Order: sequence, then structure tokens, then C-alpha cells
Amino acid sequence: MLGERNTPEELLAAFHHDAEWWKLTVGYIQNEIEFINRLLSAHAYKENIPNLFEHLQKFKHEMDTKTRETLNLKKELWDYEDKLRGILECEGISCDTFYLENHITLTARFEKFYIGFNDYKTNVFNYLGAILVSK
Repeated sequence: MLGERNTPEELLAAFHHDAEWWKLTVGYIQNEIEFINRLLSAHAYKENIPNLFEHLQKFKHEMDTKTRETLNLKKELWDYEDKLRGILECEGISCDTFYLENHITLTARFEKFYIGFNDYKTNVFNYLGAILVSK
């Protein structure tokens, strides 16, 4: 496990690697958000679908929330990377524990966000895929 017999340099490298992957993933999610927004605004759905407008509005409202969450997480990740520089100046077990606990907390936050976004995306694609006009 991270934090056990790791030097500050090793911890910094591991934490930085995670943060880079998270930022890259958030970038991909921002592209997916743009695509899903366009999909939700498209006029390519079968006619006479019961509650189509309501479903689209619900998905759009959820997308607004997901967009805000993405921007907040992105800012949090940039701030986190700035704070990581302090790990090299850190001395003692309590300091290592502080950085390790922060990293674990951010890991859990990212995973919850990532799973939630993918669940949302799956729901949108399943619903819209079933009502697209086929030619």
C-alpha cells in the first residue's frame, strides 16, 4: 500500500500519476458531455414517443448537474496537484499520513464521480438508442 516504506519522492510520483490519469479522464468526460448535449438536442427520434420531451428534459437537467460536477472535480484536481509539491517538504509520519489520507479521499471521490457519470451515460444511450429513427 502507498505510504508504507515509501519515500516522499515515491509517494509524489504515485500521487502525481493518479492525478494525471484523473485529469486525462475528466478531459475525455468533457468531450462526452459535449456529445451527449448535442445528442439530447438532436431531432432524430421517432415521432409519437410517449413522454419523449419529459425524458429529454430530465436527461438535460441531469447533464447540467454532471457538467457542474465535472468542472468542480477538474478544479479540485488542479488544486490537488499544486498541493502535492508540499509532500517533498514534508517530514514525519503525520505529514505522510495527511497526504495519504487526502489522496485516498480524492480517489474515492473520483471513483464515485466516474461511476455515476458512466451510469448516467449508459441510461441516456439505452433510452435514446431505442428511439432513434432508423433509415
